[in-house]
Amino acid sequence: MSSIVDWNALSLNAAVRELAALLGENLQVRVVLVSGSGEVVELGGSARREATLFDVFADTRGRWGSETERVTYAQTVRSWVGACQEAEADVERVVVDSAPGFRAHLYPLRYQGDRAAVVCAGFVNAESAAGALESIRAVLPQHVLEAIEGGEGPRVPQLGRDDRRWMDRIGERIARVMTGALSDERAPTYEPGAQRFAGMLGGSDSMTRLFGQIERVARTNSTILVTGENGTGKELVARAVHRHSRRRDEAFVAVNCAAIPGDLIASELFGHVKGAFSGAHRDRAGLFEAANHGTLLLDEIGDMDPMLQTKLLRVLQEGTFLRVGDNQVRKVDVRVICATNCDLEAMVARGQFRQDLYYRIRVIELKIPALRERGDDIELLARHFLSATAKRHGRGVKRFSESCMTYLRRYKWPGNVRELENEIERLAILSGDEEVIDETWLSRRIVGEVEATPVVDLKGYNLPEAMELLERQMIVEGLERTGWNKTQAAKDLGISRRNLIRKVAQYALEEDRNA
Repeated sequence: MSSIVDWNALSLNAAVRELAALLGENLQVRVVLVSGSGEVVELGGSARREATLFDVFADTRGRWGSETERVTYAQTVRSWVGACQEAEADVERVVVDSAPGFRAHLYPLRYQGDRAAVVCAGFVNAESAAGALESIRAVLPQHVLEAIEGGEGPRVPQLGRDDRRWMDRIGERIARVMTGALSDERAPTYEPGAQRFAGMLGGSDSMTRLFGQIERVARTNSTILVTGENGTGKELVARAVHRHSRRRDEAFVAVNCAAIPGDLIASELFGHVKGAFSGAHRDRAGLFEAANHGTLLLDEIGDMDPMLQTKLLRVLQEGTFLRVGDNQVRKVDVRVICATNCDLEAMVARGQFRQDLYYRIRVIELKIPALRERGDDIELLARHFLSATAKRHGRGVKRFSESCMTYLRRYKWPGNVRELENEIERLAILSGDEEVIDETWLSRRIVGEVEATPVVDLKGYNLPEAMELLERQMIVEGLERTGWNKTQAAKDLGISRRNLIRKVAQYALEEDRNA
């Protein structure tokens, strides 16, 4: 299997950044790179840009979007990738219309048989602007039209023939520079065997199996339970299922059941009618209606209130529900994905989770492996996060020293991929202009755990002192296993959360962690 390109690192090429910035600043178009797998990388630096017409069509359910218009970012990107794949080998420019009057120019580049493209998107031709803007206005939400007319909304770049010719020369030049960089044996690539899959990166056997499972189950309508430790990427897996499903052009809506108070989550999920409770001043649709025809992710499903579990079971079985305070039965067509880091089977045995709901949401289970079980993926992900962070913060290309990478590989990563990403961002920032990041920049907990003796030596201590040492070690290990999720750690240790918090303060563990 051939290597895959690290597009984030490649986009840091000085010539590419300068040329893309020229286009963005002078023509106000969106300049990005789209890979054959659908990955989108911003070009031209990380400076904040004003909203443009592209943003309206890129995310129809965002600030500038319309819930009724069916054009989505996923559709737009797929149309770009498809246009590049269909283009002849010697074609340097492809022109596409992604929406009424909305244009993009693509400049294909090829690498090891794959197709990618530099894209300049989000403008209308000046010669036909009147007709194009009229057709665009017909599908824009009223609040966007009002914002544009008031001078506070997204800009609508209009490019004449000379502007487009200049844009094509620069765009084709960017594509040639990037193609030349790809042919350089020093081009930033991942090792053979690495795979990109719907925003995820991995080459280990466990992740390859997971990617295959997602592809197999995505096109069904079965309810899916995604399980894994904190920080493993459960929402990424849910989004991957949605992206590969027949619902991919509809809404993907995610809600954390643990983050919403119990008295509000029913209204959040099912909506309410005016007067249903204090503060309900108008009718409001819930997330099930927002996700109609699409996918709804219920994260931290183990923390859902028992009364709400009954209502959820009804929606899953019949597709119907009532808004809070309403007597009108409503019907939706939603694919539900649930996610948890809890042992739901054990919760069922303890009477903390409905057994019938457990079997209903666990039609298919996707288990995400912990990072410590993914072998060489640690280095793969570390390099990916390093190049992405360097680009985001405007840093130069960086790399890890061998000794630094040794520590990263040996650490157990209790917080999993999220902890690794945060650590790499910290390294990229603190190392400043240093090209090579060595172990001196690593957090103390990473170097300390690798070098520490795993078993406490109790010789010379009396019984109370030995018990304190052992208790402290067990609490630290429990917190690190759960990524410092105190609720889960307390459950694993068999003590109350309040008692755990008291012990953490007693042993000054937070101070040690942040030291």
